[in-house]
Amino acid sequence: MLKSLTSVRFLVVLILSVLLTSGAIIISVRIAVFYIWLFAFLFCLSTMRIGRILVKQFVKSKYWTFFNFCISYTVAGFVFGFIVYRFLEFSLNFSETTLVEIQLVLGGVIFITGVFQSVCFCLRQNANIQQILTQEKQNYLQQNFNALKSQNVIEFLQESLINTIDLIKKDQTIAMVQVEKLTSILRYLLQSRDEKFVRLGAELKNVKEYCELAEIHLNQKIELLLNLSEDFYKTHIPPLVFQMVLDNQFKNYNCASEIGLKIEVYIENGKFVVVKTSNPPSLKNNVKNDRFINNLKQRYQLYNRASGVSELSTADEYFVKLPLMIG
Repeated sequence: MLKSLTSVRFLVVLILSVLLTSGAIIISVRIAVFYIWLFAFLFCLSTMRIGRILVKQFVKSKYWTFFNFCISYTVAGFVFGFIVYRFLEFSLNFSETTLVEIQLVLGGVIFITGVFQSVCFCLRQNANIQQILTQEKQNYLQQNFNALKSQNVIEFLQESLINTIDLIKKDQTIAMVQVEKLTSILRYLLQSRDEKFVRLGAELKNVKEYCELAEIHLNQKIELLLNLSEDFYKTHIPPLVFQMVLDNQFKNYNCASEIGLKIEVYIENGKFVVVKTSNPPSLKNNVKNDRFINNLKQRYQLYNRASGVSELSTADEYFVKLPLMIG
């Protein structure tokens, strides 16, 4: 927008300078046309520059209003115009009629420039307000995002500790394996808790260990298939989104006994990562988990990618599609 305003600003100066030159020729000012145009161009450019400086200063300050800007520009513009008029009056031998016409022309240029700069002021002020609102929204989303991550870590830790205590009583060997995997997962969670996004490869590595840990918790076979090229491992994704997807399915499978869970991760159109899981028979017609999807979308709102998050459930399979951040 600012580049467009600069181009328009220069175009307005050029047009006004040509009009001033034409007016001087019409009233028969006895000066070379080039010098008339050069003077007119410098006058218009200086007037525009004064308005531009005031716009920048007034937009930066939240205590100055549009009315204050108009008053300030009017005073500054006509002071500058008066100085130019006095210079012409004393340096050139113009008639009274010509001087009156020059006054009107200079005043007209100041007025037109003022109208243009008033529009620029409103546009810049609105852009400034939108930027502030966008930043506040980003801060709000970031706080919610951090709260969700902390909530996930706490819930995961509580459930894991409870399961570990129960497992120690039953089988200490398996309990030791669980503690090792739990330690690795918690280390990753703590490392990524302050990150805005993480590499897909690191997230998938955590997914493997998370599925192995879930096998122990659920006492069920979990088959994980990563059907994607390693070229996509350098792409980015918000941390813990896979954990949210898997948690949602693990809760369903926790109610289904002796049913293996199949999970496939693959890339769609080079822009999305899809998590496909099998549905337990008892939950084929389950209702959509709106809270789960809303939490996923809330994470992606930080990147303006919330609209790319979607889910689909068929009779035997459940799909969640998540946008990738390439880079």
